[in-house]
Amino acid sequence: MKIYETWDAFLVEQLKEQGNVSDYLAGVMDEYQTHGNIATVQLALQYVVEAQGGIPEFAKKTGIETKILSEALEITNKLQIGTLRIIFNALGCYLSIRPLETVDTHIEIAS
Repeated sequence: MKIYETWDAFLVEQLKEQGNVSDYLAGVMDEYQTHGNIATVQLALQYVVEAQGGIPEFAKKTGIETKILSEALEITNKLQIGTLRIIFNALGCYLSIRPLETVDTHIEIAS
């Protein structure tokens, strides 16, 4: 069994396997749906992109300029849904819609 120095190193190693990426992102998107914190999604995508060879390598897969991809994944910036779709497509994933298990008519907009 390999010993990892940090949680980040372990996570990146696990995210090198495609099956782990889709499961991880599904969990992250569920968390986003509950709490509305887009920074959580951006941080998760930073780990996934690192596992895929880093921003320059992943930018080639997406067709997004390296600088733009890097800025999109910064938690201080707003992530656009179109960019998210491109990133997910490059990872072999897609955004989907499904009914909420419980209906809460109170919606808060995250700022």
